[in-house]
Amino acid sequence: MTDAVPTWFYEEVAAGFNSSRLADGPWDRRHQNGVALAGLVAHLVERTATPVPMTTTRLTLDILRPTPTGVVTARVTPLREGRRLQLLEVVLLAEGTPTLRATALRVREGDSPPGGAEVHALAAEGLPALNGGRSKFAHVVETRLESGGLEAPGPGVAWVRFFGEIVPGVPISPFVQAAMAADFGSGLASIVDWREWSFANVDLALHLARMPQGPWLRIAAQTRAAGNGSGVVDAVLADAAGEIGQAHQTLFYDRRAR
Repeated sequence: MTDAVPTWFYEEVAAGFNSSRLADGPWDRRHQNGVALAGLVAHLVERTATPVPMTTTRLTLDILRPTPTGVVTARVTPLREGRRLQLLEVVLLAEGTPTLRATALRVREGDSPPGGAEVHALAAEGLPALNGGRSKFAHVVETRLESGGLEAPGPGVAWVRFFGEIVPGVPISPFVQAAMAADFGSGLASIVDWREWSFANVDLALHLARMPQGPWLRIAAQTRAAGNGSGVVDAVLADAAGEIGQAHQTLFYDRRAR
């Protein structure tokens, strides 16, 4: 399947999942980007059956090595299977070599007292797009930047909604969108000049109190670094009904070749 301007991130093929141009990395086009990989992992988790209705409360990704563009295979293994908790391991492999390992914790659904969640008004139309709309998947995602971004170092706030598909015929679900949007934190709250420094994240951790509601997600991110070559991004995720969880990334800083 070919498409000059794909609206999907992966095509499911006999050998696994073949990445589209939307999965190309920002630092090296030969490697897949974290947004796409997080979305694929979340998709694999979401299509894995549960013994009772469950909500995914934690998703963690460890990037073992860069994932080459092209076909990856996936292995999903239940590490714990019960009526209260399910723990899944997802491994992505390129040519038989593991490139990413993820775990997903799912908890049975039930009634419990709600806690307070701060509500934020959806950003108005007309705000600039995150990173000036330079993203290769700008045609499948709408962003409204309130503050921060690559050209304004420091904390950042943006609203995001996806229109595309994770694979052809499968729209990006609320959970998949949350996983993909969680990877936006590093670019939203950058503290370095991206022309001189790369800041690839080597992991991603998403914790959710509930699934997102509605098409829009708010990301409020802040980066902390001590000048020793690494950094940590903390982000709060919310939808129109209130805050829903947090995301965290570990960054690896490297001076870009001139």
